[in-house]
Order: sequence, then structure tokens, then C-alpha cells
Amino acid sequence: MKYDSQSRSALLGKGQKSEFHLVAYNGMDYRITVCAEENLGEEIHFKIYEKQRVLIKPEKAEDLAVYEEEQIDLESQDEYADDTYDQYSDNAYNDSYSDPYSDYSESYSEETVAQGSNEPKFKLVKELLYDNTSDSLSMSLEFTAQGTMSLIVEISIPGEAQTSKLALRNMGCVGVLVEHASALKAGF
Repeated sequence: MKYDSQSRSALLGKGQKSEFHLVAYNGMDYRITVCAEENLGEEIHFKIYEKQRVLIKPEKAEDLAVYEEEQIDLESQDEYADDTYDQYSDNAYNDSYSDPYSDYSESYSEETVAQGSNEPKFKLVKELLYDNTSDSLSMSLEFTAQGTMSLIVEISIPGEAQTSKLALRNMGCVGVLVEHASALKAGF
């Protein structure tokens, strides 16, 4: 197995959870190994989810359109807003790198909005593939990717989060080593 550049390390404390994205490619064998400093304890929980896009049926997509159409008034929320960056005025500030011949086309904007409402809507779903708590808290996992997969690796340190000023003593480095190799073909 070879080192994979998708390997990660992080500083975590008891009671904390962190996750990162990993792409597993079709026909590759993978080994994921987790290790942590001794002061975090011997139990490190990790889960692997597959992230999938699921098509939303048209009747359910109409419910989601309500959230997309909401506009947020940024001026009322940001008391430190600067007038020179006003999005409604063309002469707010003089940008020497801007193209003076580019014009904003209202018709193009309307077409884009009209087409966007007819496009299919998707939602992201996380499906649990592996949980090391059901595998005797194993610190490593080997698998072969059956198709290209978008994975989420979630690491959690059991225990209560410390709120004292000396919380650094309760923190430690957690490493996730990802290795890969071409899958061996079975048969003759």
C-alpha cells in the first residue's frame, strides 16, 4: 500500500468530533488507520459515511423553493457595512481592473432564474457504511471501492469536554492515515 495524500491530522480534545471528505476511486484497495496520543484515551470512535445526491420529487421540491427565494437584507444586519461596496450602485468605487465595456443584461438574468426553477432538485444524504464501535473499536479498516465513492470520515473522542483554563492538557493529536493500492483481480 502507498501513502495517500488524503491523510489528515488534527488537534482534538475529549468530547470533540471532526470530519473530513475522502474520495475512494473505483478498483482501488484502501486502508484507513486511526491513531491518537495516549492522553486522549484508548477509545477513538470513527465512522465512515457515503455522501450521495438524491433526487427530490417535484412535489417536495416546491417546498424547498421557499427557502431558496428568501432574501436576506445585509444592510440591516451589518452595522459596519461600507457604502463604497454597495451592490446597487455602479459608481461605488473606481476599479482599474474592471471591464468598462461589460454590460449587465437583465434578460439573461431572468432566463437563468426561469430555467433554474425547472431544473431537478437534489439533497445530500449521508449513509453510514462503517462504525468501529460495532467492530471492537478497531483502529484500522481495509476495503475495496466498488465505484468512485464520496466518503466522509468522522472521528470523535469520547468523554466530556473540559471548560477549564487548562484544556490544552486534555487535547492531543489524532492522525488518520489513508493508504491505497490497485485492487488485485480475482480469478484466472
